[in-house]
Amino acid sequence: MKVEMQEVTQEYVDQSITDANLIYNDVVRQAKLNGTVGVTWISRHFPVNWYGASHIINRMEKEELCEPYQGNKPRRVFSEVES
Repeated sequence: MKVEMQEVTQEYVDQSITDANLIYNDVVRQAKLNGTVGVTWISRHFPVNWYGASHIINRMEKEELCEPYQGNKPRRVFSEVES
């Protein structure tokens, strides 16, 4: 079986980010229930590719909804009230 590789263009990345923004609130809601979030988890549970999932993680970190990057492990998601 031959697998075709898609060329990664700026247009492709931009569309991935647009798609990610459309599902962002759903991902955050589910991540809060899950307690952790990661790029792999997002791309497996939501209709978004790696670029979109990375954008979501970066946005969540910027909005202080999850821990910063700490190696190859899922990030803890902060609840509404952190003590």
